[in-house]
Amino acid sequence: MKKYLFLLFSLPLLTACHESLEDKAEREADEFTKKNCPIAVSENIVNDSMKYEKETRTIHYFYTISGKADTTAINKQQAKEELIKGVKDAMTIRTYKEHGFNFAYTYFSAKNKGQILIDVKVTPKDYNGK
Repeated sequence: MKKYLFLLFSLPLLTACHESLEDKAEREADEFTKKNCPIAVSENIVNDSMKYEKETRTIHYFYTISGKADTTAINKQQAKEELIKGVKDAMTIRTYKEHGFNFAYTYFSAKNKGQILIDVKVTPKDYNGK
């Protein structure tokens, strides 16, 4: 009888600990930003932060471009194609892709603060090839 009472009272605790995928995405984005950002991705690109936007189910990455790459002459179509390929190939975000999340990438200019050089949203239609 005690065993059944223990199970009965512990069941709410077990269900309360279950984290939704959306909550997990938000928590992981916050933790990544706090622990790692800013972090150099390459010689001219720094990842400034990452956040999860619940209303659009979007994991959003923010970067700053500096040096010779900091120009408005960036081929935006080529950049989008490369980002789509990156999402398709990325195994670390597989669970989010399986659940139809969006991924957004915003690149800002270092020399012209606040200027957006690239702003790309990758949707399931893009990375599933449909």
